[in-house]
Amino acid sequence: MVDRGTQNACVAHYDVGIAQHILFPSGPEHLDAGFLARFLSGLRFEVLPPEVVHKAKQILLDTIGCIAAGTDTPLGKRLLDAYKAEASNTGCVVPGSGMAAGPSIATKLNAWLSDVLDYEDVAVGHPSATVIPAAMAMAEHVRATPRQFLTGVVGGYEAGIRLHDSTQASPEVYKRFAVYHAWHGFAAGAAAMGVSGGTEEQFRSALGHAAANTSIPIWYVQYGRPAHALKANYGQMALGGIDAALCARQNIIGPFAMISDPERGFARIVGSDNFDPSRLSHGLGDVWRIKESSLKAFPACAFLHTTADAINNLIGRNSIDHRNVEKVWIRCFSRIPHWFSDMAPASDIDAQLSIQYVSAMALLSVKPGRAWYAPSQLGDATVSALMKRIHIEVDPVAEQGFWRERMYRSTVTVATKNGQYFTMTVDWAPGHWRRPFSDEDVLKKFINNIKGTSIEKNGSQIADIIVGMERSDSLENLWKSLRNR
Repeated sequence: MVDRGTQNACVAHYDVGIAQHILFPSGPEHLDAGFLARFLSGLRFEVLPPEVVHKAKQILLDTIGCIAAGTDTPLGKRLLDAYKAEASNTGCVVPGSGMAAGPSIATKLNAWLSDVLDYEDVAVGHPSATVIPAAMAMAEHVRATPRQFLTGVVGGYEAGIRLHDSTQASPEVYKRFAVYHAWHGFAAGAAAMGVSGGTEEQFRSALGHAAANTSIPIWYVQYGRPAHALKANYGQMALGGIDAALCARQNIIGPFAMISDPERGFARIVGSDNFDPSRLSHGLGDVWRIKESSLKAFPACAFLHTTADAINNLIGRNSIDHRNVEKVWIRCFSRIPHWFSDMAPASDIDAQLSIQYVSAMALLSVKPGRAWYAPSQLGDATVSALMKRIHIEVDPVAEQGFWRERMYRSTVTVATKNGQYFTMTVDWAPGHWRRPFSDEDVLKKFINNIKGTSIEKNGSQIADIIVGMERSDSLENLWKSLRNR
């Protein structure tokens, strides 16, 4: 689908003599980045497969719910307070908050809020945390149509995940650099520019700006407890993306050449030592990477979902009372005991990353959502006692599946005080793209997430607007519903 025959003509058009043009760098290493930019600038709603459009709408509804839920948490309220001076009556909406702001600040806040509960989608990172906020803010800012909006969202996923693929790192480097976080701002920039629309030159500038604006990819769980409250800093990454598109719209030239420069480029800067530029254009127009997005059934790191699902099923199917639980054995891949074992989480963020805490919530049958991290829950003696009954072992089969298929297999055995044993193995969590949510599942999660927020009464209306949004010429009704008007 990508026109690969005009690259030389574009380069010739921008011939600047000895020095190559920053938007149209020469050399084979830059070709694939050029193909990606051309694909994005030419992407139109009419070529999107129905299942891709459907997935984009599911992700939008899910992310809006996550943002709204985030506003009703202690951290979310502090974030809103930190930026209340930026509030505006005519800006871009921050769903669930009653607040609006300029496109940059609205994007930043919505990105952070979407990730407060670790409840947004997952696909080699959390693309919705940056793509949806940037696309929403740009769409409201330029009054984009629903079809423009959906096209931008899809473009953000296609660009971002491919940049991830092209900037891999060896295990040794991976210990020092959280390389897999680095692409999220690039995805936001591609999404915002896709919503806005523009020339190929503007797209190239936007992608270059977004790459240059990337935040340092940090291992936020490795510096001590409590964990960094803003985690992988998706707010800052999304800000870099929306600002990239805003600048490109004004023909402010961005450093497109840095995306694929093998010596001084993006991959080197973020720590990748396995840069493969061919991955930037691999499968464009044929393989839609947004389909690999997985929605979440539990507000916690995706690595822990198979365990939570197994416990949920064992407790529900066998009517096990948590007071009758003697021990719980969890057999899983090695990253769980190495990174996600925390018997005394110091904050809600630590609890989201604790296999013991998440398992305790499942043993207690606490409905997934904000209630998992209520202060009363975090300090509850019953929760603490259950966490002490959980034992973790590495399963060689699960370890192999993790590295070969990114499978998060978990085998859980619950032993009761009356001598009964119940065991279940889960390979793929509910909501994973191999075990996808139905539209009803997405709607139920959304309605639960917006309870108690300013948009609760508009929940059905918001969902209906999104379900049929491509048949409308305007997003104005969506923005009004999200503003509670």
